Amino acid sequence: MKPEALPRTQLLSWLTQGTDLLRIHLAKLTDERITAPTVLDGWTVGHLLTHLARNADALSNLAHWAATGIETPMYPGGPDQRLADIETGAARPPTQIIDDVLAGADRLQSRLDALTPEAWTVQVRTAQGRTVTAALIPWLRVREVWLHLIDLGVGVTVDDFPDNLVDALLPDAFATLATRPGCPALVLRPQPHGTPLTSDGRGQRAIEVYGRPADLLVWITGRGYGQLLTDNCSLPDLPAWL
Repeated sequence: MKPEALPRTQLLSWLTQGTDLLRIHLAKLTDERITAPTVLDGWTVGHLLTHLARNADALSNLAHWAATGIETPMYPGGPDQRLADIETGAARPPTQIIDDVLAGADRLQSRLDALTPEAWTVQVRTAQGRTVTAALIPWLRVREVWLHLIDLGVGVTVDDFPDNLVDALLPDAFATLATRPGCPALVLRPQPHGTPLTSDGRGQRAIEVYGRPADLLVWITGRGYGQLLTDNCSLPDLPAWL
């Protein structure tokens, strides 16, 4: 099911669960861990946590837009400023980084709690230029928090995700991947049952990939391979999905 079709109560529940789990693991992080590298190229845990803090602020900007009608970009300084802020933020003392993540999450939740029924229907624009209703803001944060919990290297895997979240994330991530230059022709076949997902690959012969939805999600988002099978081909290289 597309995120737009999911009840807002479901999206907000997933957001609460993910943020609560993030808080638990933040409390366990050592200073050494925060300076350690992640699976994300060139990023330490400090970079990743700073990104999560700035993402919360960016989505708070969209919630402000929805509440006031005043156009407020996610990242007013643009992508270069966003990356510079992450680099600068990653160099801060670990306690400041953690406090920043927690404060950003609290600000976002407060903004979402304050939205009226009318505000949830207001159209806003994502950093990628996509126009969506404010009702999708919780989903954008759910996606960030749960996938980056894996990247923190604290033991969270896709199998720890709430029921049905993978089923919503897989088609959403694949739809984005399919628009990326260099995405091959694919047919994903979730097992033991599920709706096939396809990308056209501009005339290439489609490679069929079989696996659990969780393993397919890990693969297409660049977080491993899981237990996947193909139709007599090796798994192709994929472009970054987001």
